[in-house]
Amino acid sequence: MRFSIEAEFASPECVAEHVTVPERRPENRAFVRLNMIASSDGASDVSGLSGALGNPDDKALFAALRGRADAVLVGMSTAVAEHYHAPTGDLQMFVVAPTPDISGDPDLFACDRVTLVLPEDAGPAPEGVRTLRSGRARRVDLASVVAMLAGKVVMMEGGPTLAGLMVAQGLVDELFLTIAPRVLGGRSPRIVHGPDADPAPWDFVHGFLDAPGYLFLRYARPGAPAAS
Repeated sequence: MRFSIEAEFASPECVAEHVTVPERRPENRAFVRLNMIASSDGASDVSGLSGALGNPDDKALFAALRGRADAVLVGMSTAVAEHYHAPTGDLQMFVVAPTPDISGDPDLFACDRVTLVLPEDAGPAPEGVRTLRSGRARRVDLASVVAMLAGKVVMMEGGPTLAGLMVAQGLVDELFLTIAPRVLGGRSPRIVHGPDADPAPWDFVHGFLDAPGYLFLRYARPGAPAAS
């Protein structure tokens, strides 16, 4: 484990060290990395947008994590609110939703590397939209989805409800948390909320502080593979 203080904005070497992928990963499911940002008082968004909390280092970290991932997992509400675009390169994107309604961001699903993840009984998806189905009664079976992605590195980007379900089921291996030097108050939700999760402390892996005061932390779930 290591912690550094960057003189200005973080160096590419610091960011690269922060996002190193462990060589040892689960064999029966995907290796899942959750990337979230919060204000110093725990708010996860500004006027509904998490991206409004970030700075250039947070954007560099986001790009580095995506660059080391095979797939992105995100909830429909977040994809719509943050105006998601089709992924670049070979990156696959899986958007979790309870229903096949893609009206909030139809252009996203025109890309053949974007898959709509639905319960089996959710009804037909729009023509041409790739789908993956698991679960029933408006609930996607997340454990099954992660198992279907076995061997892949998956970057999970929220939102807080989907993250809460994944954490509670022990399906998240690493948390990358950016803490913005802002105190917002208000009613913004936590970065993870939902069912109770295992309260055991997570392992600190790496961290750094940049000159503008943004704190970047990486934790591994107890028992999960960690970068050496």
